[in-house]
Amino acid sequence: MRHFLKPAAPGCLVLALLAFGVGVPGDLAAQDGDGPDGPRWRNAAEITFLVDGGNSEASSLGLRNTLRRTGSRTQLRVEATALRTDATRITRRAVGTPEDFRVEVDRDTERSAERYALRTRFDRTLGARTFAFSGVGWERNTFAGFNHRTVASTGAGTRWGDGDDWELKLGAGLTYTVRRDVTQDPDRERDFAGLQVTMDYNHQLGQETEVEFRWVVDGNAEEFSEVRGDLVQALSTSLTSRLALKTTLQVLLDNDPPSESVPLFSPGEAESDETVRTPLRRMSYGLSVALVITM
Repeated sequence: MRHFLKPAAPGCLVLALLAFGVGVPGDLAAQDGDGPDGPRWRNAAEITFLVDGGNSEASSLGLRNTLRRTGSRTQLRVEATALRTDATRITRRAVGTPEDFRVEVDRDTERSAERYALRTRFDRTLGARTFAFSGVGWERNTFAGFNHRTVASTGAGTRWGDGDDWELKLGAGLTYTVRRDVTQDPDRERDFAGLQVTMDYNHQLGQETEVEFRWVVDGNAEEFSEVRGDLVQALSTSLTSRLALKTTLQVLLDNDPPSESVPLFSPGEAESDETVRTPLRRMSYGLSVALVITM
């Protein structure tokens, strides 16, 4: 079913969502009533690094930073993520005669993974169990098929919890997505309005262990079959008052993934000059173990 919801002015909608997500939080924070101690700030930086050398070479670097500002009625969260993995293939060959030769080494380095993301979300308490939220997220992942994707969102939700040990927040809202794929598909919408459902769950298990679940589902209001999901599960164990070890599993689902252009081969013949588009996989995942520095 197409054209279920066709925004009359996409640019105006994007500007309105961005204004709500960026400008309104500042105004609301000024009315937050944080008290004499002011709002609470908390920053957590995660670092993962892997190097493999010798007969093969590979390196992987992952950085994630989460900044939170918590007031009596507002909460701001800013997340930045960077991931890069390089692998080097070492090829050796001998030049000369069997009795007298030299070994030449060729190194071919290729990037096998690269992803960058920046997300902000602002929550404003409306009642004892209700809240409104707005946010803007940007992401770049060429290996997943898109050069960049920006999603602006706004909505409302409800929360449960005791405020100290655990908290569950469910939300629903409207989104507007602007994306640019690596391989452009003329039948694929570049900008569209959509719907979003979110779940955030945090549970403090004692003084040293924390469990976190975060689930975001985005759907295209013009094409119901186009649904994306982002599921994050994390377990943190405190080492000291400032250091923790965090294991994170992130699962990304895309029911209508971007396509990539691949060369076309004819049976029994060499590669032709033609290319065809084929969809990428619907699911990808990442598992990381990081050292977390909290300030």
